[in-house]
Order: sequence, then structure tokens, then C-alpha cells
Amino acid sequence: MMITTCRRDGNHWVVDGKKCFATGADGAKVGIVMARSEEDDSKDGACMFLVDLPDPAIDITGAPNTIDNSMPGGHCEVTIDNLRIPADQMLGEAGEGFKYAQIRLSPARLSHCMRWLGACIRANEIATDYANRRTAFGKVLIDHEGVGFMLAENMIDLKQAELIIDWTAGVLDSGSLGTVESSMAKVSVSEALMRVADRCVQVMGGTGVTDKTIVEQVFREVRAFRIYDGPTEVHKWSLAKKIKRDWKKRHGG
Repeated sequence: MMITTCRRDGNHWVVDGKKCFATGADGAKVGIVMARSEEDDSKDGACMFLVDLPDPAIDITGAPNTIDNSMPGGHCEVTIDNLRIPADQMLGEAGEGFKYAQIRLSPARLSHCMRWLGACIRANEIATDYANRRTAFGKVLIDHEGVGFMLAENMIDLKQAELIIDWTAGVLDSGSLGTVESSMAKVSVSEALMRVADRCVQVMGGTGVTDKTIVEQVFREVRAFRIYDGPTEVHKWSLAKKIKRDWKKRHGG
């Protein structure tokens, strides 16, 4: 759905368009602009350009408040108006931008999975400590099944997230792009960690929704993680398409 376009003009490319949720744009010194080519030899293909920032042709028109706040530079709305880029600042070949983007997508997804796994492990440690110190109705919270079972479920979800991350990392280490495996990991880990973060808040009750610990922030950040780098539903859609392709291959379709 790329609406930003680029066209040749002598030894430059001219870019026009708009981008929402350009993470880190505010304060960045360098950026990669991706645009859809209008040229016949690369029509509708994506092009990638390395640009110095700030640039007068690139206007940050806003940075909406979002549920998360861990990304420096915010999630900006950017307008690009007649940005002239020297042709030698194109990354690779015209029309091949999507192919280049795929190379970094799998490691990037996995790095998100690792980061938020670490955050949820810490949130679970805090919730576990709370449950072992806080007493209610004559015993510590963890001795109440409603609390103890939530922490047990966290243990299971965290281990499963760790294992699928390790499996995907092994696929990437083998030299594979790991597109399918990283989609599976992104869905599995983001959904599991959402459950973990939610349980941590619940175990800690009123304290869990305050800023006295990081548990509340982790809950917000992980909620956003289910959308960033591809929403769960988009990854499932992509995996379903692969399932269909593989079925056709097996049955001669």
C-alpha cells in the first residue's frame, strides 16, 4: 500500500509522499526512504534511498501519543515534498527494494521477540516476588490457586517463547531468510507475552497498574508489540497463503 513515489530527474531521483508511524524520525541523523518507482524499467517496484536528516523536503508533521513510550524519536508522521536524492544514494537497484527489505525483516522481528521476552521475564520476576511476600486471607498470595496458577502459566508461556526464538535463530544461522519461521515466532511470542504481562498486572492487583514497578509499562509495550513489525493477523494470513501453496505443490495444483 505504498503511496510514496519516486521518479528520475537527470542524475537525481525525486520523491514525494507521506509516511505514518516512522519510528525514530524525530532527531534522526540518517534515514532510509522507501518509495514506489514510476519509471518504466522498474514500474511499481520499491526503491530504497539513504538520506541525511534533517532535510527541508522532509517535514515531521506530528508524533501522536501512543500506548508505548520505549522508542526514541517517537512514531512520527512524515511528509516528503520534492525530495531530491542523488542517484548514487540509491541502495541497490531500482525496483528491488522489497527484496532487500526482506533480508532484514526476519532478524528484526526476532530482535523484538528477544527484547520483549527479556522485559516479560523481568515483569514476571517482580510479580513472583510480590506474590511470595504479599499476604491475603491468612496466607501469601502464591498459595492461593488463582494466583499460583497464573504464575505457573507464565512459566510455561515464557519457556515456549524462549524455545521458538532459539529455533528461529537456528534457522537464520543456517543462512535461510527464515521468513516463515520468523512470522511464526512473531505471532507465538507476541501473543504469549501479552498473556504473561497481563497476568503479572493481575497478580499485583492495584500495584500492577501503577508506575511503582515496570510491570505496567511492560504491559503497554507488549500490547503495541502485537501490532508493530506486522500485526498477528497479517502474519497468520501470510502463513495461510504458504499452507495453500504447499498443499497445491503436494497435489499437483
